[in-house]
Amino acid sequence: MKAKKLMPVLFAVLALVFSTLACASFEPTVSNIRMATDSTGDTTTSTYGPSDDFYVFFDTAFVETGTAFEGRWYALDIEGEDPNVPFSTIDYNLEESVSTVYFQLFSDVDWPAGNYRVDIYMAGVKVGDALFSVQ
Repeated sequence: MKAKKLMPVLFAVLALVFSTLACASFEPTVSNIRMATDSTGDTTTSTYGPSDDFYVFFDTAFVETGTAFEGRWYALDIEGEDPNVPFSTIDYNLEESVSTVYFQLFSDVDWPAGNYRVDIYMAGVKVGDALFSVQ
């Protein structure tokens, strides 16, 4: 008799758990920010040569299509560059079914030796950065 009375309670608890899980919203995230040697992203690095292009990759999860991303590039200890002002920015709106994004920065002249940083922004909010150098 007690088992019959517990069954409706058990079903109610299970229904509550499943409805909570079904309604759970997942936060959009950016992870695994990394510098790479080329557009495949297969080889990570933190050091570049003066004539190299810079590649920064990051992974996204639960981010809506159309979300704005921005890469802000800083020269940290280069003469004549303010380390608090980006010398370049790259914008991208997330496309459908894209979960890995990369920005490529190139120059027609050699990069000065020194330390650099790229900040990644999602919808105007900084979500991470990567440090690298040119030797």
